[in-house]
Amino acid sequence: MNAESSDKPAVSVVIPVYNRADSITGAVNSVVNQTFRDCEIIIVDDGSTDNTRTVVESLIDDRVRYVRHDMNKGANAARNTGVKLARGRYIAFQDSDDRWRSDKLERQVAACSSSNAKVCFCAFNRHVGDASKKIPKDSYRVPSGLSDLQQTVLRGSFISCQTLFVDRELILSLEGFDESLPRLQDWELCLRLAQATPFYFLDEILVDVNLSHDSISRDLSKYIRAAEMILGRHRELFTSDPIAEGILRLNVAFECLGEGYLGGFATQCWHALLSAGYRVMASAWILFGRR
Repeated sequence: MNAESSDKPAVSVVIPVYNRADSITGAVNSVVNQTFRDCEIIIVDDGSTDNTRTVVESLIDDRVRYVRHDMNKGANAARNTGVKLARGRYIAFQDSDDRWRSDKLERQVAACSSSNAKVCFCAFNRHVGDASKKIPKDSYRVPSGLSDLQQTVLRGSFISCQTLFVDRELILSLEGFDESLPRLQDWELCLRLAQATPFYFLDEILVDVNLSHDSISRDLSKYIRAAEMILGRHRELFTSDPIAEGILRLNVAFECLGEGYLGGFATQCWHALLSAGYRVMASAWILFGRR
C-alpha cells in the first residue's frame, strides 16, 4: 500500500473534539507527523463552546478536514459522523488528549496488509497522573498476530478506541458505535467486531492515553447502566460464557467500592455469584482482576 497511490487515502483518522482547545494541537500533530503519510484527518467538533474551532482551523491543510456538530451529541456520535465521511479503506481513531507514536499507522497498515486482517489493535500506555501501565495486562493472555478473540474480548475491556484500526466497510456494516450507551461504547463495538472477524494484535506500545482522576471517576450510574444494557443486548454471548458475566459484574462491583457505593458493590458481587458461581468468580478474579 503505497503513499499517494490513488485519489482516496489509504487511512482515515477520525478525531472527535469537545472544548479541547488546549490539547487538540498535540493530538493532531501526532497524526500529521506519522511516518505513514497516505491518510486524511477528519476532526469532528462536537459543538465546542471554547476556541477549539479557531485552534483547529489553524491546523487545516490538504490532509486535515474540519466538520462541526451544531449541538453537543457525545464523542461516539462525533466518531460516527467521521466514519460516515471517511474515504479511506481503513479507519483509525484518535482522541484530543492522547498521543500516537510516530510509526503507529505504518505498523498497523503493514500488519493488515500482510495478514488481510480487517481489525488491528496495539498495546498502549495508560497514564493517570504520574502513574502509567501497559494495557492489555499480561493476565489477558492476548496472542500476538491474527487470532479469534471472541471469548477474550467478551471477558475484558482492554482495547482503547485510540488503538483501533478497522476496515471501513466492516464498521459501516455494523453501524459504528452505539450512541445510546452512556459508557463502554468502544468495548461494545469490539464485541460486535470480534463476532465478525479475527483481530490482529500488535504487542507494541504505539499509543499514550492520558486520563485525569476525574475521567476515571465519572458518573458511576452511567457505568452501571451501560453494563446492564450490554448484558441485555448480548445476553446470548454472556449466557454461553458465565465467567465473562462474572468478570463484568466484578469490575462494576469494584467501581462501586471505589466510589464508596457499598450497596452497589454488594449487589454486583451477588449477581456475579449467581451468574458464575464461587469457583468461576474466583477464577475470573485471579485471571483478570480489575482493569
